[in-house]
Amino acid sequence: MKTMMKGLLIVLVVAALPLGASAQQLFDFNGQALLPAGVGGQLTMYSVMFDPAPIDSPIPLDFANYEFTLVLEGATLTVDGISRIFAGGTVTIYQDAATSADYANPATFTDGTAILVGNLTSLSQFVPPVGPGSASGHLDWVGGTRLTDMAPDDQLNWTFVSGTNANSGTLEPGYDEVWDGKTEPPSTIVDTEAASMSKVKALFK
Repeated sequence: MKTMMKGLLIVLVVAALPLGASAQQLFDFNGQALLPAGVGGQLTMYSVMFDPAPIDSPIPLDFANYEFTLVLEGATLTVDGISRIFAGGTVTIYQDAATSADYANPATFTDGTAILVGNLTSLSQFVPPVGPGSASGHLDWVGGTRLTDMAPDDQLNWTFVSGTNANSGTLEPGYDEVWDGKTEPPSTIVDTEAASMSKVKALFK
């Protein structure tokens, strides 16, 4: 009877694990973009990340003790116009405890530890004749010191979306647009270690 109850409890705990991870998760950023002069040029965007609370970050980030920046580089403009299309490019999240990010010195956005490095698999931008625009695409995380905090399947096909505004009152000197956006996984990330059967069994020893 004791063995049967133990088995039943394990089944119930395992079944309940995904329910605790049903909330949205995202990395939130606000930054400044340098646009290519024309087809063949490259897009660069420097941004500072913010704690999205009460929404969770896909992996835990210590915003109290570190600054996190998100940098988009190397996306090549292939089609220009109201709809811009880019090819390639990377998105990198840096963790830094030393130097505050300063738009007058772009190197301050990339002098930390690269905790996640992603390859953009698509990126496009809608630029209406009047008013703000938007950017959207997808990326796969492929490197960084925190990559293995996510299971391999959780590293793929993240959504990247941003509002874009060339006429924002917060546009920094020397930059072309303000970008305010997020990147998020296609489904909720669950800590693989926390959900492992060995840890579940340990609860009943």
